[in-house]
Amino acid sequence: MRGTFVLSLDTELAWGSFDKSFGPKLVRAAQWENREGIPRLLDLLCGHHISATWAFVGHATLDHCTGHPEMEPVGYDWYSGDWFQHDPASDELRHPEWYARSCFLKVLRAPYPQEIGFHSFSHVIFGNPGTPRKRAIQEFAACRAIAREFEIQGDAFVFPRNRAGFLDELREAGFRTIRARDMSPIHTRYSAANNVLGVLADFFALAPLAVSPYLDHGLVALPGSLMLRAMDGWRRLIPLRARRARIMKGIDRCIREGAIFHLWLHPINLYREEGKMFELLEECCECVSLLRDRGDLRVATMGETAEKYLASIEQGTKMICASA
Repeated sequence: MRGTFVLSLDTELAWGSFDKSFGPKLVRAAQWENREGIPRLLDLLCGHHISATWAFVGHATLDHCTGHPEMEPVGYDWYSGDWFQHDPASDELRHPEWYARSCFLKVLRAPYPQEIGFHSFSHVIFGNPGTPRKRAIQEFAACRAIAREFEIQGDAFVFPRNRAGFLDELREAGFRTIRARDMSPIHTRYSAANNVLGVLADFFALAPLAVSPYLDHGLVALPGSLMLRAMDGWRRLIPLRARRARIMKGIDRCIREGAIFHLWLHPINLYREEGKMFELLEECCECVSLLRDRGDLRVATMGETAEKYLASIEQGTKMICASA
């Protein structure tokens, strides 16, 4: 059978975790992501003729900023103060940890086609009650404005921290597909237990699940199969061979089942142990390109996957109507 490989990239800079811990370590990692990480990853993908979905935090794509007093405030129990209080309201030249217009343009004009999607405008948590509906609508609208400015489809959306919310509003804003929560080989009804089991799955190199898209509030939802974790803190204890094995098992499984292996990661997480992480991704890309050229694997973006799925639904409807 023929499987499908999908790669989505949560491209955040400092926006991704400033609310958890903002300091010199995050600034250095975000600057590295901008100046080295994204360009190197893009070169790797283009060199192997692999298209990925780059889900950018919209604010990181701005040429400059003077503040956002028009944005409805959010309120979270783990974060005090205005959501934009750390944003320097500046530009990429002075603050490359917050702004990456140059990288956005590199992806947009890449020698091998890449898909640009969005990871919100400012990384608010849509599934948290501290995000009001008005702010969600403003975030969606700001992303669509960027898409119109650059005349791109830009209708793939990845929710920050995979906390989905306001799906009807997202669809009405013009988005078509989302990344849904990962399908895990071990799952319970308790989120804390699932987090622990997910870590154990990494340590013991359990085969990720192959996934299939489905409709959710009129959006094509594509679950993740596997997140490639960073190699910092306790995560550095996850053996490289186990990480490699999970990716290869995921690719093999999607081929056997004729389904999708959806790998995703944060480019900023390649910062620690950069050499090992890129070596692993190089092996992955080599494997994917070999299997693609052999005809066993299809490489697709989130948008392409949604388009194929919607076409299959339409075709099925036509067949039912024709036989009626």
